[in-house]
Amino acid sequence: MSEGEKMLRTVMGRLSRREVYHNMVTGQYMRIILRLMKREHLESQLMWHNLSPFDYHDIGKGFLDSDLLDSQGLYTKDQDLLMMAHVDYGSRLFQQIDGMEPDAHTFCRAAGQIVLYHHECYDGSGYPDGLSGKDIPLLARVCAVANVYTRLRENAGGLMYQRTIKESLDALKRSAGTFFDPDIVDVFVEGTTQALMEKQLVHQLDLIESNHFSF
Repeated sequence: MSEGEKMLRTVMGRLSRREVYHNMVTGQYMRIILRLMKREHLESQLMWHNLSPFDYHDIGKGFLDSDLLDSQGLYTKDQDLLMMAHVDYGSRLFQQIDGMEPDAHTFCRAAGQIVLYHHECYDGSGYPDGLSGKDIPLLARVCAVANVYTRLRENAGGLMYQRTIKESLDALKRSAGTFFDPDIVDVFVEGTTQALMEKQLVHQLDLIESNHFSF
């Protein structure tokens, strides 16, 4: 195992199993969306040592205080700023690995863009750079949809409850053009069926968990 792989495993190991699972599920929804967009070939071009850049969007949370991550209430303004920093921490991690592992450049560039920009909004109201529209990298736009859909479908507790597939898709549609790329939302909503989710998600999660995140 290379030093870069060890770093990824170490930082992911700081996350709770729920957060690791969230990263994996979001990555799988990214695959589903790209398949519906007929762009599933992108992942194979970005792999490194059998690792996919789709599975690490929240890895930067491994650098945050566990008390902040475990909080179930509304964040204060200062806590919001601390939480937002996870995109910078994750981006720096992939920059560091890129500098250590010459053969990981394509993987790290894609993973870094996903990590840094998955909270950018289509209307420019997101962070960290206030990018808008197609200026947001494609994979980050795909991750934004996959990430929120995953959160809506999780039984997260606190202020969140587990939405049905229909409720979750309706929430995405309401935010198309503001938070999310409307074209990506349209493709996902039109192509989503419960059978697709059950067949593709469950099967692939078994493979991902056994191959990538065994703690």
